[in-house]
Amino acid sequence: MLLRLLILATIAGLFSSCAGYHMGDKKPSNLKHVETIAVTLSKNATQEQRLATLVTNSVVDALTRDGTFQIKNTSIADAQLHTKIETINYSKRRSARFDSLRASEMYMHLFVSWKLIDNQNKTLMSGNERGRSYFTVASNQQTSRNNAFPDAAKNAAEKIIQRIANGF
Repeated sequence: MLLRLLILATIAGLFSSCAGYHMGDKKPSNLKHVETIAVTLSKNATQEQRLATLVTNSVVDALTRDGTFQIKNTSIADAQLHTKIETINYSKRRSARFDSLRASEMYMHLFVSWKLIDNQNKTLMSGNERGRSYFTVASNQQTSRNNAFPDAAKNAAEKIIQRIANGF
């Protein structure tokens, strides 16, 4: 008798702990009709080469990982996501040990503007996001900066998709 009550209480506890939680499919109300999104190639307003494809691929990866929307071709998608890399800023993260004016690590801030447009060219959502990464200032600073770009692009892409999928 006691064993049956214990099993029953355990089962009831397991089912009640998941009450109200839903995986996915909790889109913002203005995106109820949007099931598929096409991601266009990012525009690049900076002088960095190959950054547009890196940001585009990061957005596609983040959209795939989120799972709220499916990725389709622009001709059959419900909406299109346009992104533009606006600027890249650098700031000092850590100074050299014996020279406080020389940086040993730097932050990279990648600013990306985005716009979600439906098939009638109506803007559904838009915004600006910042992806951040850091890199060590080594003998070859260009290589260090190039190695930090994927992390900054991934950070910005995740913020964009969170805003689209969750509405905030």
